[in-house]
Amino acid sequence: MQTSTFLRRALLALLATAALVPARAARAQDSTASIKYKAVTITPIGFVAAEGVYRQRNITADIGSSYNAIPFSGTTNGNMSESRVTGRQSRIGLALASAVGKTKVNGYWESDFLGVGTTSNSNESNSYVLRLRQFWGSAAFENGWTLSGGQMWSLVTPNKTGMLNRTEAVPLTIEAQYAAGFSWARQFGFRAVNKLSDETSFGLAIEGSQTTFSGRNLPANFVIGQTGGSLLNGTTTYSTDVSPDLVAKLAFDPKGFGHWELKAVGRQMRDRIVDPSNANGGSRNVTSTAYGVGFGVFYPVMMDKRDIVDIGLSGLYGNGVGRYGSVQLPDATIGADGSLKPITAGQALLSIEAHPTTDLDVYAYGGAEYADRTAFVNSTGKGVGYGSDLNNNSGCTTEAAPTNQTTPNSGSCAADTRAFWQGNVGFWYRFYKGAAGTLQWGLQYSYNSKNTWSGVGGLQPEAIDNMFFASFRYVLP
Repeated sequence: MQTSTFLRRALLALLATAALVPARAARAQDSTASIKYKAVTITPIGFVAAEGVYRQRNITADIGSSYNAIPFSGTTNGNMSESRVTGRQSRIGLALASAVGKTKVNGYWESDFLGVGTTSNSNESNSYVLRLRQFWGSAAFENGWTLSGGQMWSLVTPNKTGMLNRTEAVPLTIEAQYAAGFSWARQFGFRAVNKLSDETSFGLAIEGSQTTFSGRNLPANFVIGQTGGSLLNGTTTYSTDVSPDLVAKLAFDPKGFGHWELKAVGRQMRDRIVDPSNANGGSRNVTSTAYGVGFGVFYPVMMDKRDIVDIGLSGLYGNGVGRYGSVQLPDATIGADGSLKPITAGQALLSIEAHPTTDLDVYAYGGAEYADRTAFVNSTGKGVGYGSDLNNNSGCTTEAAPTNQTTPNSGSCAADTRAFWQGNVGFWYRFYKGAAGTLQWGLQYSYNSKNTWSGVGGLQPEAIDNMFFASFRYVLP
C-alpha cells in the first residue's frame, strides 16, 4: 500500500512539472558547430545529463539496471525500494571527418562517466571515472568497401539503415542498460562492409570475445577464466577464449520499404579440465562451438513527407549468445564432468517510436530474453549446471539474517532465470533547439518480470520490479 501511494504521488509530481514546461519555446536557427584543423572537420558531441531513477525493489544500481539481479519478494532487498539521482550518463566526444582523394575518412570518440574506479563512492565527491564507449576510425572507398576498426557497437546490434557505424537502432530509453530483448555489445571490432548495390550491403566483423557463465553444484576440476592481470580489472574474471567472435550481416534497404537484415554469429568457448590422476584421459582443454542467427526490421511510417512512426522488430537465437542481450543471461554452464556446455538462448524486441511533432518523441518497447534448462546429475545425485529441477528454491522468498550490515543473505535460493519480460514506455520533449544546442527532458516507466526454472517440489519463484526514470539533458549543438 505504501509503495502504491508513493508511486501515485511521484506520478502526480511529474505531471505537475510537465505542466510548467512551455509548449514551445522561442528558438534560433539550427547550426552545426564544427572546427577545421587542416583537412579534418572536428565536431564536438555529447550532452549534460541530470537524471534520477526509482525502483520498487533494491538492486543497488545507478542509472543502468542489473536486470537479472532483481530480488524476489520476501527477501531483504525485495522489501526495500531504491531511489538514486545522478549526472554520470553525461557524455563527451568528437566526430572527425575528412577525405583523401575519393576516400572518405571518419573518426569517432564517445565517453561517459559510468566507469567505476577503486576509490569511487557517493559519500561526498562522487569520484566516478570516465569510461570508453566508442573510439573507432573508418575509411569508405570508391569501390563500395568500408573498413572500420576500434571499439564500436557490435555488428550484432540492429541498424536503422545499412550497417555502417552510427546507424544503429539503439532504444531511446533513459535507462542506460536500454531494454530487455535488445541484442548488442560495445567492444573491439574490425569490420568490412561492402555496398553491393544501392539497396543491399554485406558485412563481416571480427569482434572481442568473452564468455559469461553460471552454474550450480559445480565440480572442482575445471578452470574457465581468471581474474584480470596487467591492464585488466583485478576484481573481474576474464574468460580464456580461443578466438574472437565472428559476425556476418546481410542488409536490405528497398526504397520505401524500410530496413531488413539477417545476421549470424559464431563463437568458440573454452575451459580446462584438470585431472592429475589421468583417470579420465588426463588434464585437457575443452573447446565448445557456439553460434546464433538473428534478424532485424526497421520500418518508418511516413505521413505528409515526414517520419511519424518507426516500427522495429529484432531478435537473436542460438547457443552461447546470452551475453549479447541486455539482461546478461549466461552463455554457458558446466556439465558433471567439468566440460563447458553452451546454453540455448533467445532475445527479441518490439519497438514503436512515434514523432507526433518535431519537438516530441514517444516510445514503447516490449522485449524478452530466454535461457534454456541445461542441467545434469552428478555421481552423488545432485543437479549440476543451469536450471536443474533438483535445485532448492524454497528460500527464494524468505528473508534470512544478513551476512553483515552491508550484505543481505539470499538464503537457500538456487533459482536460475528462465525468461525475463519487460515493457517500457516513455517520451522526450525538446523545449528549445537552436544555435545554443538542445534542451530536453523525458520520463520513462519500466515493468520487469523475472521468471525462473522450477526446482524441487515444482517451486518456481518470480520477481517483479517497477521502475521510473526522469532526465533533463542539454545536448551540444
